[in-house]
Amino acid sequence: MATFPVSSLRKWIIRTCGLLAFAVAAFLLASLAGSIIPVNQGWKSPERGIQLFIETNGVHTGLILPLQSDVHDWTGLIRPEHLEDPALYGSHVLIGWGHEGVYRNTMRWRDLRAEDAASAIFGSSEVLLHVYHLKYPQAYPQYRRSFEVTEDEYRRIVSAIESRFVLDSRGRSQPSAGYGKDDLFYEARGHYTAFYTCNNWTSDVLRQAGIRTGIWTPFQGGVMRWFPEPS
Repeated sequence: MATFPVSSLRKWIIRTCGLLAFAVAAFLLASLAGSIIPVNQGWKSPERGIQLFIETNGVHTGLILPLQSDVHDWTGLIRPEHLEDPALYGSHVLIGWGHEGVYRNTMRWRDLRAEDAASAIFGSSEVLLHVYHLKYPQAYPQYRRSFEVTEDEYRRIVSAIESRFVLDSRGRSQPSAGYGKDDLFYEARGHYTAFYTCNNWTSDVLRQAGIRTGIWTPFQGGVMRWFPEPS
């Protein structure tokens, strides 16, 4: 019976590890470059517009939007009765998009399962929108930053987000329980991969609205850098 030489096996392992290290390094360098190359470079926040927020939890980013404004009313898709306690229905919602397995099973990073991580890296169409209800949010420099947009820019943000909701035959969104009483998951459209993450999605929404952001931002820092802390 033929055996695989130990020296050849060692070389194969070293070569494979080297290729993996190179791939990771290339990904990180590309993400850095993508985060500092702007799209919509000429954009400026209006002096008076619709106030939004961008928020990070250190890993994921999302956008905070008013539930009701002169431009748009979210209450058709995001309804009080979706919550276990409608009293927690907010003035604003924090909306993010991401991989279903990671969202549902990974409240803390130590909970991350190997199968969810592999699915997220290599790609999955099992995705969700995550919606937190907030009441009159305020900016916090470290993790939540305020910016303003024009009515037209906000309409485009709304359109980009609404297009992700999966609706039933009666045009209703499809909620399910979140982590607590003030958040929910909603069935969503899209395809998640290591090259199109929750943070890419946030930037993509901003890009479609004409707002300045990085050209490719798989990590939260690449999104938040375009909304610096106030001096």
